[in-house]
Amino acid sequence: MIDSTNLGFTYDGQTFALRDVNVHVNAGEFVCILGGNGSGKSTFAKHINALLAPDEGSMTVDGNDTRDQRALYLIRSTAGMVFQNPDDQLVASLVEDDVAFGPENLGVEPAEIASRVARSLAEVGLMGFEKHETHALSGGQKQRVAIAGVLAMEPKILILDEASSMLDPRGRKGLLRVCRELHEAGLTIVMITHFMEEAAEADRVIVLEEGRVALEGTPDEVLVRTDVLARLNLEVPFACDFSVQLRDSGVDVVPCVHESALIAQLRNAAPAAFPCTEGYTVAQDASAVCAIAPMKLPPLPRTSTAEGTPLIEFDHVSYTYDAAMAKRQQKAAKRGKASTDVQAERAKWGNDPDALWAVRDVTFSVMEGEFLGIAGHTGSGKSTLIQHMNALVRPTMGRVLVDGKDISDKAAATQARSLVGVVFQYPEHQLFAATVFDDVAFGPRNMGLSEEEVVERVKESLAQVGLDYDEVQEKSPFELSGGQQRRVAFAGVLAMRPRVLVLDEPAAGLDPAARRDFLGMISDLHKRGLTVVMVSHSMDDLARLTDRVLIMKEGEMFCVGTPAEVFIHADELNAIGLGQPCPQRMAGKLRDAGMPLDISVLYDEASLVREVAGRVAQAVAEGSAAHDAAQPTPASAESAAEGFAANNAAATALDHNQHNEGGAR
Repeated sequence: MIDSTNLGFTYDGQTFALRDVNVHVNAGEFVCILGGNGSGKSTFAKHINALLAPDEGSMTVDGNDTRDQRALYLIRSTAGMVFQNPDDQLVASLVEDDVAFGPENLGVEPAEIASRVARSLAEVGLMGFEKHETHALSGGQKQRVAIAGVLAMEPKILILDEASSMLDPRGRKGLLRVCRELHEAGLTIVMITHFMEEAAEADRVIVLEEGRVALEGTPDEVLVRTDVLARLNLEVPFACDFSVQLRDSGVDVVPCVHESALIAQLRNAAPAAFPCTEGYTVAQDASAVCAIAPMKLPPLPRTSTAEGTPLIEFDHVSYTYDAAMAKRQQKAAKRGKASTDVQAERAKWGNDPDALWAVRDVTFSVMEGEFLGIAGHTGSGKSTLIQHMNALVRPTMGRVLVDGKDISDKAAATQARSLVGVVFQYPEHQLFAATVFDDVAFGPRNMGLSEEEVVERVKESLAQVGLDYDEVQEKSPFELSGGQQRRVAFAGVLAMRPRVLVLDEPAAGLDPAARRDFLGMISDLHKRGLTVVMVSHSMDDLARLTDRVLIMKEGEMFCVGTPAEVFIHADELNAIGLGQPCPQRMAGKLRDAGMPLDISVLYDEASLVREVAGRVAQAVAEGSAAHDAAQPTPASAESAAEGFAANNAAATALDHNQHNEGGAR
């Protein structure tokens, strides 16, 4: 279906983005492509649907050469591509029109188009959003619209270029489910991802390094190569990393990709470590029959109880993007009563397709010096919430105070924008100036600072994000790598010396190495005293970095507390599509398998390794001791030998006598 032969490509005529790439993908195969940022993944994907043409070698798709201009329509009808950033792909103002755009261009009959639109939106969980404006959707919802638009074209090949990067955990699972169903129906799938659990679902994995194929094989062959993947700045699935840590701690397991396979190994290695396994099979999930009684957990913290000095205060804040509704509500508030429209539509808000409220009755505070994490499903109101923090939007109802001042006042709103710096998803899109210096200096200059102070702040902020002032100051930000562009955008916010740094998915789309660098940089800024608010879909990042976590659900504050208070509640988090950090999820699965772990405490990987390795070692030692006790001691062995000799002599004598008696007869 897809054949590249000695494929080479260069953007500038000098440096090859792809070189000697030989890849064959069979019809109906599910292939995952991995690699660090800049390894050539997206460049290769764009060759599949002829957005790019080879400079060397060839690429054929379903037998058609991508350099043949006469075959372009057929190739692009065959291969549908979903890009990493949905804003690059959405073309219509309404959801249904955007999804219909592809089939319309293919000349599909109107009745069939309507059927495809309905079916595709249902597959991505957006039924009821047909009349919604695309620009008003959340990032994750936009991503799902883009996926639906490609599915509606019914291609033979589906190319997903980091298509899950903006989805919540439930959304990623939903995308994988759709991929599995399409794969089973015979569709060829090429997925580019940094999520190794997604790669584990593929038939085959291809790893690119500097434009060349570095590794190729099944997930079980490739994803356990921890040394090679680490050199390529890639991670391995949690099960593999956890099994390696256990092996290094003396547990008799081999690295594996799937958590169920690791649990099976542990049960075989030390059955006594799983004393409560009646009726359990490794294929079962949390509903498995297990003799361990359900553990009583402390209640989920529903209200903010943090101590300290509040820098940002939300007081019963509600917000709607419906301008007419907002005006009616504001008039009603001035009259001192609630709008009848609000009362009538009280249950319709958040992710509901008929929602009026993006945020509803939220009360909490951001304390000076803390690191607050915010999580929630796509469309839960996270981005709307943080836009209140520096007065980009103002409440329809309630109050937001920044440093004690109500942002409904114009002067207070202006001050809030100096105190609170916001870095949006894909911060490199905030760049606009001709040079790095001018881009970073833009904020300080607008603050009215002297040029001497501006230069000092530019140098300081570039150093904070790991960029050399002399090396980059005169460069165009658009000539830098993607990672460097993101650092410049960060520097532009830090140059204003905000007291609060607000980050909306700052690591989205980064490879594991770049992700670690950025999150480490943010952690260092917090340790130096900066107050940080970070929106993230990664429960592992939030558990590791934050002091408190606020969870949003359909525009409402679902809970807020420390990571240890929030992330032990598997059922509640799973119910709203978030899940738990990987170590805590594994602890729950091990408990379901019969290992009596205390899941009322929050595990990180190191503590879970110690706990599991300790239990396995104890079980093996006790089993060995029991085996030794069942064996004869040296003294008893000597007595047994003497008894055996006596019995043997008696038996010999009896045989001899019987023989003689027989002879006499």
